[in-house]
Amino acid sequence: MTAAWLGGANMIGADTLWLFLIGLSALALGTWLGLKLFGKLDDPAFRRVVLLLLLVSGISLVLLGR
Repeated sequence: MTAAWLGGANMIGADTLWLFLIGLSALALGTWLGLKLFGKLDDPAFRRVVLLLLLVSGISLVLLGR
């Protein structure tokens, strides 16, 4: 409701909408991949994947300085 109200009030810019669409496509891709892999990983493998993704995310934050 808030997004609809802000959009109706013309308070959301075109750049924000573009970034939202980029994020929405990344979300859809991650959801699709998660559904494909669901049930194929055991618990230790799932933990390793999560830890690897956290490591990659942390390294990218350190390297980019954000």
